[in-house]
Amino acid sequence: MKLVSTIIKMTDTYEYQSFFNSIKNLHTIDCRDLEGTRCYLDDNSKEQLLERMAAASLNGIHFIDSGNYHYLSLLWLSQIKEDFNLILFDHHPDDQPPSFGAITSCGGWVLEAKETLPHLKNVYTFGVGEMPNVSEISTAIPLYVSIDKDVLSTEYAITDWDQGDMSLDEMKDILNNLLLGRRLIGVDICGDSGEYAQSGACINNQTNQTLFDFLSSFF
Repeated sequence: MKLVSTIIKMTDTYEYQSFFNSIKNLHTIDCRDLEGTRCYLDDNSKEQLLERMAAASLNGIHFIDSGNYHYLSLLWLSQIKEDFNLILFDHHPDDQPPSFGAITSCGGWVLEAKETLPHLKNVYTFGVGEMPNVSEISTAIPLYVSIDKDVLSTEYAITDWDQGDMSLDEMKDILNNLLLGRRLIGVDICGDSGEYAQSGACINNQTNQTLFDFLSSFF
C-alpha cells in the first residue's frame, strides 16, 4: 500500500521545519485561516476542518501541529468504519468534560471519542498513570496511534505544554512491541510548538523525521 501522509497547518510551526521535504506522498492542509480553533473548536471551524480533511487519506501518518489541536485526532477517528483500539501517547489524559456546553477541546477529545464513536473499543494510554500491558491488547482488532510529543522529555521535543520524561527510544520500543502482529490503520502526531516554533524547530524536526521513518515501516 502506498503511504500517503498529511500535514495540517494550524500555526506557523512547520514553516521552521524541513522533515516533510523528504516525504514523497504528502497532502498539506492549511487551516491557518480558520478562527475558533485554539484549544477549543467551534462548530463552524469543525465543519470546515472535516471538509478539508475529507480529501486526505485516513490510512497514513498525520502531523497535526501543536498539542492545542490534539482534538484533530477525534476528527480522524470519526472516519474509521470498523472496530479499532486507540493507542495514545500523551502526558495528559485528554478526558476532561467540557467547561461549557458540548464543545470539542484539546483537553476533552478522548472522552468525547469514548462517548460518541461506536467503533472505538478501548483506549490504551502511555505516559499517564500505570503503563498498559502490551500483551493484553488484542491482535484481532486494528490500531490507531495518536502521539502527543509532550510525553517526551525536553531532550526530544519542545512543546506548548508541560512534558513527561519518556525518551524517544522508549517510545519506539513500545510502538515496536505494539505494532508487530497488529494492523495499523493510521497515526497522528502533535506536540509541535506554536509559541516556540522557531527555537524548538531543530529538536522537533529531528523527532518528527525519526518517528516518520520508524512508523512508515508498519504500513
